[in-house]
Parts: sequence; structure tokens; C-alpha cells
Amino acid sequence: MISDEDAAALEYMKKYMVEDTFGDGAAYEVYAPDGSENADGFLGYIDHGINFFASVYSGGGDDLPYMMLNESLKSLKTDWESSGCSDIQLGEVVKNGEDRYVVASAMGKDFYETPYQETRLYYLDVPKTGVGVLWQMEIKENQMDELTEPILAQIGQCYGIDTQNLIPDGGWEEGDAERKVKEQDVYEHEVGEQSLTGVDGYQYLGKTMLSFEDGEIKCPAMAPMGATTRVSEDHITASMHGVSVYINGFSIMTDQYVPRMKKDAEWDYEQKTNEEYGENREVHQSDIMEMAGFENAYYYILDYETPDIITEEYYRETKVTCWIVIGEQYVLGCDITLRDKEFDTATNALLRELETAYGIDLSEYYNEE
Repeated sequence: MISDEDAAALEYMKKYMVEDTFGDGAAYEVYAPDGSENADGFLGYIDHGINFFASVYSGGGDDLPYMMLNESLKSLKTDWESSGCSDIQLGEVVKNGEDRYVVASAMGKDFYETPYQETRLYYLDVPKTGVGVLWQMEIKENQMDELTEPILAQIGQCYGIDTQNLIPDGGWEEGDAERKVKEQDVYEHEVGEQSLTGVDGYQYLGKTMLSFEDGEIKCPAMAPMGATTRVSEDHITASMHGVSVYINGFSIMTDQYVPRMKKDAEWDYEQKTNEEYGENREVHQSDIMEMAGFENAYYYILDYETPDIITEEYYRETKVTCWIVIGEQYVLGCDITLRDKEFDTATNALLRELETAYGIDLSEYYNEE
């Protein structure tokens, strides 16, 4: 066991006394994560992806504690097999003085069928002949957080063992991130709602016909097809992979398109630099640029750093405003907003498709993979 001096310096662990309720009532030391519940001879802790459980075995002869360790391992293997776990690994029993411990692992699947690794440590602390304090610790990869490894390190410190091999590494984090990326791409339009249809050469964008000014103006539009996409007769909204798009048609009552857009851009800039509307910083505005492949089509870019409403940490947000002139004094507008805190592995491909569809350059804002 750890010395009292070292124990006093522990941040995440605490010494508990667990009573032998089925034997002579004696109490034995157990170092367990601080916050454990201890009653009626059972000690338990569940948090940070760690499930810790301890109890005392005695009164059945000198070999009883070791028999309970072996029985626990058999039960574990049976439980894992019956629950559909795969790649079950039961390690060898390791001696640590009079104590014994075993490390085991298996692969399971979470609610979304994403594989994760689960590790177990069974530790038999033998304070005296014929008595065993058996504790087990389960660590699930899909429930870990920033405190999991520090807690494991201090458990190892308390019992003089290496807990590095207990840290699960089954690729769950990458698999879960990939699942979240793919989930955003599932496009199912509501019943009775206008829909986007796929376009050859595009993975993320679809096409539909928008109508505005009471049906007087009709024009095609392309937008991302995903789980949040909504298509109305006169506008489209979509948000996926850190990119939000709003498309609609409107009248600008002038044929001086560039001066009018420049005025709008200046107003946008003033809003972003006005502290009454938010504490933005590093605000930059581009010139008015032409959209390649269109006649009378223009765009500008406004980028800035803005604080997250929860964490208050700054992240980069970019607003791209596109106008495609339709007929006289009418515009198909496409507003694209990029939030780099939400970028993922599909962001760059989506941005490239928007560049192709709308003749704009977003390469400066690609996700840095």
C-alpha cells in the first residue's frame, strides 16, 4: 500500500475502510476514487468512464480469496461472450507480493453500433491469510473523459502497478467522429416539402427550382443535402460539416448591383465591429468579387473571430454573401457561413463543391486536416 505521506498528496483517490459483513465484521483498507459510495460491505464508484467495485471475502479457508478471483474471471468471460463482445483477452495472473491481479479486455459496440474497447482489472489485495479484498475496475473507451487517465495513474500509484495498459485504445473516438460526419449527410425531405435532387459530379449538393415574387421569378439553385436541409418554395436552409447555407430570391430595386452590394458589405462590417452586437475581433472584409461562370454575379467575404456563447473561447467564423442577378433587379442570394469549430473530415469536400457550383474561392478557409 502507499505511504500515508504519499496518500495525503493524492488528488483523485481516497482511503476507505470496507467491512467484512459476511465474516467477522473486521474492516480493511481500500484505496478507491474519491466520491465512492461505501455501505454494507460494498464500495462502488461510477464516473469518468470508470466503474470501480470492491468487497471482502473470508471465512472459507486460506485459498478462498484466490478462488474468488478465478471465479470472477470465469464469470467475466461468460458475461462478455453472452453480450456479444469480441476479441476477448484474459491476461495472466500477476503476483504483486501476496496480492494478485489480472488485466482483461474485449470489444463491444455502443448504441450506434460503433466498436469500442472495454478493459478490466481484477485486483486481489490480501491483507492477511484467508482474507481477500477483491476489487475490480472497468474502463469503457466510449465513456472516458479528461480525468480518466489521471485517476488510473493514481490507482496504479496506490497499488504499485502499471495502469497504462488499462487505457482502452479500440479506435472508438475516430469511429464515433466518422459516424457523426456521416449522420449529417442523411437527407430525407419532409412529406409535402419540396426536395433537392442529386447532380452528377456532386456528392453533397443537390438541385431544385426556387420560385419567388409570387411565382413571377423561377430559377434553379444548388444547396447541401443533409439531415438539416429544408426546402421551401422560395428558400433553402442547410447546415452540415460546419457550413450553413441560406438561399432565397429577392428584389434589390436597382440595376447598380456592385455599388448596392458594396453598401451591404460595409453595413455587415460595421455590425461585426460594433461592440453592441458582439465582441468580435480580427474583422476582415474582402473586395466585391465576380463569381466565375456567371454573368452579373458577385460575392464578398467577411471573416472574423467570435466568442463561443458557452465556453467564451474565440473561433473563426466566415460569412460569404453571393448575388446572382436574375432578370432585372432580382437576385438569387446565397449566404454561406463557415464555423471552424464545427469543421470535420468532410468540410473541405463540401467547400470545393460550393466553389464549383457558385464560382467562388473558399480555399483560404479549408479545414486544416
